[in-house]
Amino acid sequence: MDKETIINNLLANYGKYGITRAELEHSIDSGMNDYDLSLEAIYSGLRMSLASAFNEHEYFSLDDVMAITGESREELLQRIEQYRQELAEAGENPDDYFKPVEPQRAVVYYFPNGLH
Repeated sequence: MDKETIINNLLANYGKYGITRAELEHSIDSGMNDYDLSLEAIYSGLRMSLASAFNEHEYFSLDDVMAITGESREELLQRIEQYRQELAEAGENPDDYFKPVEPQRAVVYYFPNGLH
């Protein structure tokens, strides 16, 4: 993902709240230059921050969270299982916070005679 795609995606979702291209460019540049963050970490962090600020809902994959926290997949899965257990013990439904998703199988079409 490049900087322009990140800005366009965020503007599509949060521009209605007055977020501007200039603000996003500044945040991205700051993340890269001042904190040495990857574009993936910046994008996920901005999505998380903007969703929280504007009471929106975002979904994050393991890869998204790994980019933000720097944890390995194994470390993150262990932490999720710990949180799931704590939520269950507190009487909450862990599936409200963590949703396992099975990868979707791709559909491939073959056109032996081409498209007419």
